[in-house]
Amino acid sequence: MSTVPSTVRTWSARPLSASEWAQAERVAQRLTVELRRLIDALPEHARHASGMSRHLNVLRATCQRVVQAVQEEPDSPSMLAKLPGVEGMRQFLDGFRQTEVDGADVEAAQSAVEGLERLITAVGGSQAKLIERLNLSPTIRAGAAPALATTDQRAALFNAAAAVTGRSCEVALSVYAFRIDPDSPTTMQRALVKGMFGATVVPGGVPMILASGDTVKGDDEVRRVMQLNRGAMRGRTPEAILRPFTTDPLPMVTSRNRSGTLYQVIDPAAAAAPADGDEAGAAVDQRLDVTTALLASHPMYEAQTGLPTLNAVWSLVSCPTARLIFDVYLHADMERLFRPSIDALLWSASLDVPEDDKWVMRLPAQPRLHLLGRGLAQAASELYPRHVELTKYFFDHIEWNPEDFVGFRCEVLYPVWRAGYCMGMEYLGQPHKG
Repeated sequence: MSTVPSTVRTWSARPLSASEWAQAERVAQRLTVELRRLIDALPEHARHASGMSRHLNVLRATCQRVVQAVQEEPDSPSMLAKLPGVEGMRQFLDGFRQTEVDGADVEAAQSAVEGLERLITAVGGSQAKLIERLNLSPTIRAGAAPALATTDQRAALFNAAAAVTGRSCEVALSVYAFRIDPDSPTTMQRALVKGMFGATVVPGGVPMILASGDTVKGDDEVRRVMQLNRGAMRGRTPEAILRPFTTDPLPMVTSRNRSGTLYQVIDPAAAAAPADGDEAGAAVDQRLDVTTALLASHPMYEAQTGLPTLNAVWSLVSCPTARLIFDVYLHADMERLFRPSIDALLWSASLDVPEDDKWVMRLPAQPRLHLLGRGLAQAASELYPRHVELTKYFFDHIEWNPEDFVGFRCEVLYPVWRAGYCMGMEYLGQPHKG
């Protein structure tokens, strides 16, 4: 009787694909948020491995691995290699169920662990195989998902959004500058210039609006938004326009400041005469450049927490845009207190997004944050040839010395329409004691 030799299948590890890496990154981001929330809810003595082990009645080694993962490799797929196995994570969460920690937070963390379990099943069947594939995967893939939000796909969204809304612009820019009021150390001053270049609105299209999101809240006695000539930013505001960077004849700008957001409606009818052959007053496609600027004052610190009111700065893609430049300048006295970061997020009605909730809104392909350094030596941008000129004019106009400021930049080709590019400001200091 003849026999057929059996074929022995062996496991051959391979790097994670781009989509698998992106999935692992999302799992890691959610686990980081949920586990940190649980740890922060423990008494201070129970937030390190030994105290946590005693408080939760969970093995010290399990607690040590969780603490190391969220501290040393937050948000990175590499953290998944540091965590205990799925069963160890379940035991870790069971320990929290015996404490005063909010049960809903424990269940949210349980859901994140189940996401890890699904990832393990999908990429190898065991945590050891997941770790092996992670080790073979180049870390430069972090944040990349070539199958999602490529430049070509974002360009297609730009063209489709322009066709749907009837408006678009070639370049949108925002330049923010923040400093502590020299005459009041508890007041923060904010200056902002916004521009749209090569903007077009076809007849019947969505109105042209420059929106400036503001998550800083405070008493009206302290919180003031005004034109550069210190006039009110409400109603017809021609002084809000930076004339050298705006189409001549000037468009009409009408400003409304409501619910923490400034809306500046641009009336392009004043920006161009009818083309030859058109009847007077006939609707025509109009292409224009418009740049506006404002000054504002805010409380520097929240009264209840003593923490800075500056926690995020936004650039909202409300108009289909081909190129985005988003600069933030912090005075040197403030810059040492903050660690900036950048996120591309789905834009919700509220811009005050808690750090724990960002993973829900974060888009697959993330931009990069560039350090411009001190002054304007690195302020040039290939996306807009006059950017250095505009930025210098802006600082001169508000009479602030740019050499006193440190700049940070996010640049994007075809930014995602209706996304918000959010520069987070992690505070590194101690709460202010008033």
